[in-house]
Amino acid sequence: MRRTLSPLGLSLALSLSVAGCVTPSRTAVFGPVEREIDQRLGASVGWGDAKLEQAVAELLERPLDQQAAVRIALAKNKRLQAEYDRLGIAASEVAAATVLAPTEVDLETQLGGEGDDEVRFGIDVTQDILDLLQMPQRRGVARAELAAARARAVATTIELVATAEATFVDLLAAQQALELRQTAFDAASASAEIVERMYAAGNATDLELARERDRREQTRIELSRAQLDVELAREALNDVLGLSGKETRWTAQGRLPDVPKEPPALDAIERDAIAASLEIAAIRAEAEAAAGRLGIARLRAWLPELGVGASIEREDGAWHAGPALSIGLPIFNQQQGPRARANAELRQARNRATATAIELRAAARAARQRVLQAHSEARHLFEAVLPLRQRIVDETLKQYNAMNATTFELLTTRRELVEGGSQYIDAVRRFWRASAEARALQRGGFPRLGTEQRAQTSPSSSALPAPGGH
Repeated sequence: MRRTLSPLGLSLALSLSVAGCVTPSRTAVFGPVEREIDQRLGASVGWGDAKLEQAVAELLERPLDQQAAVRIALAKNKRLQAEYDRLGIAASEVAAATVLAPTEVDLETQLGGEGDDEVRFGIDVTQDILDLLQMPQRRGVARAELAAARARAVATTIELVATAEATFVDLLAAQQALELRQTAFDAASASAEIVERMYAAGNATDLELARERDRREQTRIELSRAQLDVELAREALNDVLGLSGKETRWTAQGRLPDVPKEPPALDAIERDAIAASLEIAAIRAEAEAAAGRLGIARLRAWLPELGVGASIEREDGAWHAGPALSIGLPIFNQQQGPRARANAELRQARNRATATAIELRAAARAARQRVLQAHSEARHLFEAVLPLRQRIVDETLKQYNAMNATTFELLTTRRELVEGGSQYIDAVRRFWRASAEARALQRGGFPRLGTEQRAQTSPSSSALPAPGGH
């Protein structure tokens, strides 16, 4: 009779991957994104360029225009680069989907009983083949998630371009506002000095003196606000461009472009936005991934493990081999959690797709209305209001020279002309911001530029068009 004195077991797990399945190359991962961006934007992201820093430095040495601002944003914005890093993460999941579960190696020894000095060995090698059978599903899930990451990377690029364009427009408007407020302050200050001299000579009343001083101090406040607007606009642009430190010492050139005489054709913007939407494409890819995970979980709910392999045993000095089979039983784990999660993700994706389509349609209609309203307002101010106010100033000046109008009346008409110019520049600014949003929607992005910060309504006098022409 043999008695087991000391059993000893050892299990080893060896991970095996399918031959030839490696992490996708950079070209395979980023190539489709770069081609899509070139097709939709006619531009490229340059953060992979070894000469990037030098190129950016050269751009910052010259006064920036809108095109240069967009190029710097594409090259330097870290949020955009983080979105591209998600592509690498998603690509790693594609590689992981080709790796099989660990190969199980069980070693067992038995010592003989009394009078039996023989040591018996047993080796069982099994491989779970469910991963192999489900590899197409796993790979499909990973590729769907990679497609979603690609769509969002392109969308983020489009939205960044729109944000850079809109923020640069805000800066130009703020700079022109500062010029106007400086001109208005200089005029109010000069007027106050004249009245102060007249008052000292006994030719002005206390009321006239108080009014002129009040107007000068009010324009001083408006000048201070305009200076702050410029600084805030610069910082907003620094944020979008991804600049810090010495890089923020740039200057900007240019003025707000004229509003075209005819409004842009945006009748099909709602349809175009839905057809081009990258967010909807990403959500559909995520729904495909969720459906794939659900299929995987359903199979493992009734067969969580299926291993095949070989069993080798040495007994009585001879080796014996035979097949080995291991089957997992879903007694306690029937994939309730993964199945419930995949079902919830699938429902969520469907609801998000519907909600996004509704939001996109509303955003497209709102963008169209903003473009058309700002265009109409700017053209009306340019063609009707500003010429009228300039005529009022000219006629009041004639009456003032004929001593039929007071200094207060003349300055009031000039102030109204300044405010009309302020309204015009703000309308132009809103037109170009809304146009940037509309372009982004048509390109497949969802920039949400409609909720802009407080409008700068203090454009410069040099931005005022001459009545009767550009």
